[in-house]
Amino acid sequence: MQNKTRRQFLNGAGLSTGVLLIPRWATGLSATKPSDKLTVACIGVGSQGTRVMLDLLRMSEVQVVAVCDVNQQSSDYLDWGNDELRKKVRLLLQQPGWGNSFAGPTAGRATAQSITNQFYAKEKSKPTYNGCSTYEDFRELLSKEKDLDAVVISTPDHWHALIAVTAMRAGKHVYSQKPMAHSVGEARWMAKVAKDTGRATQVSIFNSQTPESRRVIEVLRNGVIGRVTRVDIWTKRASAFWKQGLPTPTSGDPIPAGLNWNAWLGPAPGRPYNHVYLPFVWRLV
Repeated sequence: MQNKTRRQFLNGAGLSTGVLLIPRWATGLSATKPSDKLTVACIGVGSQGTRVMLDLLRMSEVQVVAVCDVNQQSSDYLDWGNDELRKKVRLLLQQPGWGNSFAGPTAGRATAQSITNQFYAKEKSKPTYNGCSTYEDFRELLSKEKDLDAVVISTPDHWHALIAVTAMRAGKHVYSQKPMAHSVGEARWMAKVAKDTGRATQVSIFNSQTPESRRVIEVLRNGVIGRVTRVDIWTKRASAFWKQGLPTPTSGDPIPAGLNWNAWLGPAPGRPYNHVYLPFVWRLV
C-alpha cells in the first residue's frame, strides 16, 4: 500500500470511535482487495482498546491480524453506559446473545481474538476463521508478525512510549491512545524516533477534529477576538470518570488468574499488585 493510504488510515482512526456503527457486510459496500489491506495489530485490548478494535474491524481497508494484552480475560472493565461494551460487540457481530454468560464488561486478549475471528468468519461467510493471532508480550508480536504494517496502542500511559518506539524501530506505523507519553522526555524521544524512522504516527485526540474545535481554530487564526494571550479551561470530566486524589496502595492483593502483573508494570517502578490499579486507576503508577 502507499504511505498516503497508511496516513489516511491513521488520521481517520481518530474519528472512528463511536461513529461507525453498522457492520460493513450490512452496507453493501465493496470490500478492499486483500492485497490492499493495511495489516494492524492491537496492543492493549482492555475496554478502550476493544472499542478501538471494533471500529477497526469495520474498516474495509484494515485487517486486524493480531491482538496483544497482558490480561487474558476478565469481566471487571468499565462501561461508558448501561451494558455499553457488550452492546457494541453484539451490534458488530449481529449476535444479540453475545456475552450473556459474562458477569460484567469483558475484555482481554482472549476476548479480542474471539471477537475478531467471529467477525471475519461472518464477513467471509465461513463457519470459522482463525487468522487473528494472540500475544501476551508485544515484543513477541513484533518479531513474529512479519507482514504487519501498523500497531494501535491502547495500554496504560506508562507503556505508550516504549511500545511506540519499539514498533517504529521495527518499521511499523503507530496510532496511540492519549496521552502521548508519561513524561515530556518520553514525548521528545518518541518524536525523534518518528522523525528518524519516517513512520506515520498519530495520537488519539479526535476531538480536535470536531466542527466546534475547527470553528475555534478559525476564530483564533483570523483574529476575530483579537490577540489571545491566555486560555482558561474548566472541565468536570476527570472527576466524573477518573477517581482523584487516591493514595498509592501500600498493601498487596492476590494477582488475578490470567494477568501478568510484572508485564503490566513494565517500565513502571515495581510494586505489589493491588486491585485499585486495575482496570482503571492505573495513573497512580
